[in-house]
Amino acid sequence: MCLTLRAYLHTEFISTARKYFNSVYHGKSVKALALVDTITYVVRRSVELKNAHTDETAVPVEFACIFCHSEEEYQEFTHIIQTLGKIVERTQSGYTYLLNEPIITMAGPLRLVKIRKPDSKIVKRGDADFNTDYKSFKKEYEGNPKFELIRRVSFEMLRLSDPEFDAMACFSSIPKSKELGIQF
Repeated sequence: MCLTLRAYLHTEFISTARKYFNSVYHGKSVKALALVDTITYVVRRSVELKNAHTDETAVPVEFACIFCHSEEEYQEFTHIIQTLGKIVERTQSGYTYLLNEPIITMAGPLRLVKIRKPDSKIVKRGDADFNTDYKSFKKEYEGNPKFELIRRVSFEMLRLSDPEFDAMACFSSIPKSKELGIQF
């Protein structure tokens, strides 16, 4: 796809997403729009990263995490997102929210968003988790040096990162919604 067409499609997508946001979140603050812009930016950059390094170009987004870079930003984003949804997971690094209405992203509708507390060791803007056939995906990409295998108590995931991107892409063995017992 030529760069001009890609830029046009991105502009059209952003315009459509903003119109959708304005219709769903009519009356919300400009700061709420800034948070949604940040979320869609992280998803877009994660999609670009995923598409640059995998063949999984059509997989849907499941979850996004915003990495706050200051306590002020964390407090502001937390205050805003509380008006858009409810807390469904509490961790030491921040809370995950189930949004009342999905945010339309280039990887599909998004309902689960985490606002992560600032951590001076993290310079990325955030990450997005994508739903895949994890067993097949792991078999194909586990040995790739751009992927890191991360094991948690109840699941594992492959995390893709590249210094050329300010976001990461994750592929979990269990979708976040299933882990939390949420059905959309």
